[in-house]
Amino acid sequence: MLFEMNENPKVIQQLLGHKDVKTTITVYNNVNSDYVKQSTNRLNERLNENEILRKQNNQNKEEQEKKKSNLENLSDEDFDLMLEEMLKERKERKRKREKDFEM
Repeated sequence: MLFEMNENPKVIQQLLGHKDVKTTITVYNNVNSDYVKQSTNRLNERLNENEILRKQNNQNKEEQEKKKSNLENLSDEDFDLMLEEMLKERKERKRKREKDFEM
């Protein structure tokens, strides 16, 4: 039961009074099908989580590459318009911050 509760084998060894932890592990560490099923489910959940994260990372990379590509393909005129809009937004944010601190 202690092994199934993921208790440290050295603790189990001490409780059982074995000189060698190998004895504790080999003699008392039998597993039933429920324990194997639970372990397999936990492993599958972790693998699925990792797969989801990997897909999200790939999507983010693709989006960044697409944005980069779009920026590289902008005409000078479009780039200037975009830059001008960004500067306006920045000024507006700065003005709002300054207004928040006015008394």
